[in-house]
Amino acid sequence: MSLGFKRIFGLDLVRCVAILLVLVTHTVSFVDPANHYYQLPVFTGFAGVELFFVLSGFLIGTLLLKIYSQPDPFDMQKVRTFWIRRWFRTLPNYYLMIFIYAVLFFGAHHVNILAHLKYLAYLVFLQNAVTYQPNDFFQIAWSLSIEEWFYLLFPLILLVIARLWPKAGISAFFSTILVFIIAELLIRVAASAMLHRPWDEGFRKFMPFRLDSISIGVLAAYFKQLKPAYFTRYAKQLACFGLLVFAICCTFFYLLYIQHFDPITWDHSFDAGFFLKTLFFTLVSLSIASVIPWLYHLQLKRSLFTRAVTFISEISYSIYLNHLLVILTLSHVLKRYLQLPHFGVVIFVCIWVTTIAVSAIQYNYFEVPVTNLRARFSKKQENIKVA
Repeated sequence: MSLGFKRIFGLDLVRCVAILLVLVTHTVSFVDPANHYYQLPVFTGFAGVELFFVLSGFLIGTLLLKIYSQPDPFDMQKVRTFWIRRWFRTLPNYYLMIFIYAVLFFGAHHVNILAHLKYLAYLVFLQNAVTYQPNDFFQIAWSLSIEEWFYLLFPLILLVIARLWPKAGISAFFSTILVFIIAELLIRVAASAMLHRPWDEGFRKFMPFRLDSISIGVLAAYFKQLKPAYFTRYAKQLACFGLLVFAICCTFFYLLYIQHFDPITWDHSFDAGFFLKTLFFTLVSLSIASVIPWLYHLQLKRSLFTRAVTFISEISYSIYLNHLLVILTLSHVLKRYLQLPHFGVVIFVCIWVTTIAVSAIQYNYFEVPVTNLRARFSKKQENIKVA
């Protein structure tokens, strides 16, 4: 089963690499219980999520540009159609996992999430909007909050700019991208100057500070739409530039943050300084976006490798949602029976195999059928407008 759209191998490769980096982040400790390589998951976790942000922006930007470029004016009906298409893709799977987590959380801690505001906030993606996300419930949801609020706000602001500037045409779309990129950078600069907040919880995972990462992916889609010849002709040069900037950013990330990270307590409260809290996020996203044109045109002969990449890419959202639950469950069960140190590798392999198997089932029998319903509902929205 599939979601029925044309797949682009290079983008599947990005999605595959991103989810594997996230899996490495949360499972490498089983292979390395002494934390000899503690710096690896700090980097892979950051890089994996940033890849997801930019790729999501590119895909969403491509869809929004198609909607915006239609002959009839961009209106609230088109915004609703976009929301329906996007939310049928993301929300059902998310709420399924929230329900499962809530049941298990109640069983383990006798806590009803519906009775606590900090957990209720997960239902509307506000758990990391005012304060730090709770670290005891559905930890990976912080990134989904950033994505969902971007999906909500970007088309609304685009609609406002298009209404205020009716003759702008496609320039209104570009202006909306700039609003997000510049505003978020200025907000981080102000917050860095006025607030003493840790880099990880207070900036990287704080929703109001991170919407520009997805906007930069939208900028790549805008570049492809407006300058398709340049998007193709300069793909390799842009990729080289992007990789160079990414390498420089990684060097600063190591020197200013990872090198000071405490492998014993896994304390994320270290204040990484002004650059990592502000311009660093912008440059990392720009560097990733610069590689997208080359990846977009990347083609390999069909092989076991390409099929594996496509398969992991297809189920990546389900993997992202359920992998921590699989880790917690399997590690708890297996550690009771596998006491010797070298069994950490066995636990590692079991977690990876189980995560992929469970995610494939969830993708084929829940995610795809529910997502395919969006065509029916978005069609209804279009019919309402015609009527």
